[in-house]
Amino acid sequence: MGIGARFGRSFDRLLDCLALVGCALIMFQVISVSFEVIVRYFFGFSFGWVTSLNEWSLVFLTFLGVAWLQREGGHTNDDSIMQKFPAPVRVMARTAAWGLALLTTAVLTWYGTKVAWQNYVNDSYDFFKIREVPLFYIYAVIPFGSLLWLIQLLRSMRRELHDNRAGARHDTTDV
Repeated sequence: MGIGARFGRSFDRLLDCLALVGCALIMFQVISVSFEVIVRYFFGFSFGWVTSLNEWSLVFLTFLGVAWLQREGGHTNDDSIMQKFPAPVRVMARTAAWGLALLTTAVLTWYGTKVAWQNYVNDSYDFFKIREVPLFYIYAVIPFGSLLWLIQLLRSMRRELHDNRAGARHDTTDV
């Protein structure tokens, strides 16, 4: 097995593990919010940390799961309008979409890294939420997840190009 195949398998395992973390975060959200509502209703008090942790877990859920969702083809895709255009227009639109996706993930990775690093250097805290947690830990997931998404986009593009070439070879041999 070559280094590329080993990297692909390891990367897929990482994405699977992060998807499991995402599932655990969803379970935490359901349980903690339900517990918060029950305690507030019956006992009249609230835990301040529940809202903060659930807000932050939404960020973690998004950025830890986005690459896995890309791999699984779970992002929304409606090509009903594009099917009305000729093939060259569809290819150009698909190429533009890939380019926009790569640009977006690259910007998220770069800017997310800058913001996370700035929060680390400044030792920033969110004093309106949980004061003991440095913001760096919250923001660090954004460039991490964006980089994984960027890598997965490149893998998906490579697979699509390979499949298109294989399909084109298959079409010419059938004639």
